[in-house]
Amino acid sequence: MTALVVGAPAAQTSAQTFTPPDVARLILNERGGVRDATGWGEDILAALADNKFPVTRENICSVIAVASQESSFNANPAVPNLGKIADRAVREKLGKIPILGAKAYAMLDSMPDARHSFIKRVRAARTERDLDLAYRALVEYGAGKSALDGLLHWGLLDNWVEEYNQISTVGSMQVSVAFALNAERGEHWRPITHAESNAVRDRLYTRAGGLYFGARQLLGYDTGYDQKMFRFADYNAGRYSARNAAFQAIVGKLSGHGVALDGDLLSYDKVGRAKADVTNSETALRALIEHYRLGIDDAALRRDLLLEKSKDFTTTQTWRSVRGVYTRVTGKEPVFAQVPGIQLKSAKIRSKMTTANFADSVNRRYGKCMALALQMQNRPVLMAPRWFWPD
Repeated sequence: MTALVVGAPAAQTSAQTFTPPDVARLILNERGGVRDATGWGEDILAALADNKFPVTRENICSVIAVASQESSFNANPAVPNLGKIADRAVREKLGKIPILGAKAYAMLDSMPDARHSFIKRVRAARTERDLDLAYRALVEYGAGKSALDGLLHWGLLDNWVEEYNQISTVGSMQVSVAFALNAERGEHWRPITHAESNAVRDRLYTRAGGLYFGARQLLGYDTGYDQKMFRFADYNAGRYSARNAAFQAIVGKLSGHGVALDGDLLSYDKVGRAKADVTNSETALRALIEHYRLGIDDAALRRDLLLEKSKDFTTTQTWRSVRGVYTRVTGKEPVFAQVPGIQLKSAKIRSKMTTANFADSVNRRYGKCMALALQMQNRPVLMAPRWFWPD
């Protein structure tokens, strides 16, 4: 007869070993019917290990929550009516160009030939990858015709190419392509070729690749937040957006200026480069600095704001001075983070969605996953009866 002995509860840490079937159980608890849940479990564990992140229940459940929210665990999800939406977007963009716009559309509907034209590929697209491949084919065809293929090959046109590629977030975790490309450049310590750039995009459409870069984008930085929801908001709005939105709220209150609480103190192009434009946040900061005589000139302010996507922003004179004024004026400690107020707009979004909605939904999924993971950690352990053990 076998005795059932309940082991002592584990310490409230994540010192817990997870196997692919364990992770599969967490996945199916979050979303029943996922195909090859064990395979997804294997790739989630590999994504954490390959990124050198601790394989903890917190990290596993964070990845599960985002993947479920973003794609329902689909490496290359189909988007309803994508072809029609993309075709309309091309028409609208070209329609803003007088006379030549209509001619350009007709050319795109005949290149490289009438049967396999760029526009026909766009109309037939069902997934993001279909659309992405159509755009890449157009770029390579155009570069070859204009003798720019050498520049394209060596990646010298990649910023321009990425700027105009409409597919900017892809895969099971809807990873920012700009983030993945920058991560790849960092690993190579050099510019990457156009073929390498395409290889990164192709990898994002695989289950393993999407999870690898997704885990890296989600977990690969220190936030200083006291709530997981703020990290989830960052995943949607950009790194440190929750911290920066709270800073914007302080700036708006002290300056009296209307400031968008979007988490971006500067404006950026599609590949993540800061633009020279002066945002309403920067304008409000200039007024605040002048009013309270903080001694920060416009050039120094801009240098500080260029650090807003890093942890180092909290070490700048701008950060310290503005928060110091807030404490002095209000007698209160300033809030460190808040969810940005962003209305999300995309062909892939079929209902009203904000960053707050996104963060709240992911946070609820995370909590559900964590509850089961804790149960699994504290599960009873079957042990042999005492008489079986040798002295």
